[in-house]
Amino acid sequence: MTTVNVAFHANGTITEIAVNGHSDYGKNGSDIVCSAISTAMYVSLGLIKKVCPDYYFHEDEKAPSMQLRIHQTNEFTNLIMENLVTTLQGISKNYAQHLKIKLNK
Repeated sequence: MTTVNVAFHANGTITEIAVNGHSDYGKNGSDIVCSAISTAMYVSLGLIKKVCPDYYFHEDEKAPSMQLRIHQTNEFTNLIMENLVTTLQGISKNYAQHLKIKLNK
């Protein structure tokens, strides 16, 4: 199962999204749940790179894990991170046995 941990700043903005584990929906390389999660992360990362001067991204295919942390939030990063969480929640709704999201407020 893939677990997503969402961390919030005291003001309610999302500061970090960490994805860990394989969903076990299908074989590595052809797992549609992992593919959807990765795509959502990479699309969000591409947008963050355009609007945020201070962020951290790390991925480890062996673990597997991805981590996106925003050090300097702004209106655009807030929208991107909120959209990413909404997207991941939509995936989780359809594949609840394979993706769990924890909101750490």
